[in-house]
Amino acid sequence: MTDRISAEGTPHDPLIGLCYVRLAVREPQPAAAFAADILGLQPVPDQRALLFRSDDRYHTLSLVPATASSSVGIEVSGQAALDRVEQALQKSGFTARRAGPDECKQRFVHDALIVRDASGNEIDLVLRPAQSGRRYFPSRDAGITGLQGVGLRSRALKDDQQFWSSILGARISDWAGGVTYLRLDRKHHRLALYPSDRPGILYVSYGVESLDAIMQGHYFVQERQIKVLHGPGREPASGQIFLRFEGPEGYVFSYTHGLKDVEPDHHPRQFSAHPSSLCEWGSPCQDIPELLLASD
Repeated sequence: MTDRISAEGTPHDPLIGLCYVRLAVREPQPAAAFAADILGLQPVPDQRALLFRSDDRYHTLSLVPATASSSVGIEVSGQAALDRVEQALQKSGFTARRAGPDECKQRFVHDALIVRDASGNEIDLVLRPAQSGRRYFPSRDAGITGLQGVGLRSRALKDDQQFWSSILGARISDWAGGVTYLRLDRKHHRLALYPSDRPGILYVSYGVESLDAIMQGHYFVQERQIKVLHGPGREPASGQIFLRFEGPEGYVFSYTHGLKDVEPDHHPRQFSAHPSSLCEWGSPCQDIPELLLASD
């Protein structure tokens, strides 16, 4: 697919930011209990879907039936930009389709373009995602400040890099081995691509207000016998402190703090393919093969 991807006609900075994550689950109620009681998100009383808030948006996490596809929602700057992105994707050989009225209602957006990247990860490019007129009130004091980022598995890394950068206008901030950090706004990254032999959402990260909140979360999940998979640690490239832990049905969640801003003249750096490039504190990673690949 690489030879069919071209930057010609690519929209200029059409992406605004990360909106939401949709996770397909077989058992929705245990997953919903985890989102509220463990993660600390605010349940949204809506009969149409299992939704959760983390900030002033209507939702940032949606639990959908296992028959649906997990996806990541990315806001696009406007209707004209969405139209141009659709044309660029189709010209580059990607299958992109407009969401129907029911699909837009399920996503709480005005319009959406649903596309799969080269690896097969489903991406929702959306217009006017819903905000909430009510104050965000978490289910517990986890210190969450909002949806921070998403890790995606990539089995076609070169093509996925070009999908995000050449077509959608995301910018590469840095590499750690083959791990690729992509920014949509001023923050170092909102998406990270991890070389893998399969597609899928690797982890969902929620920002928290302090290092204290990271450590409190660490002890909180340990007390509830939830497996810590990576951290507490700090990423050398982004500066963010992280704690990654096991969620329901194989999903991984994380708390993060300290994700740095990137200057306009930042030039992407290549960090070595070594575990220290993913955690400068030396935190060992357990049971996440994509994070162990950096040691090869």
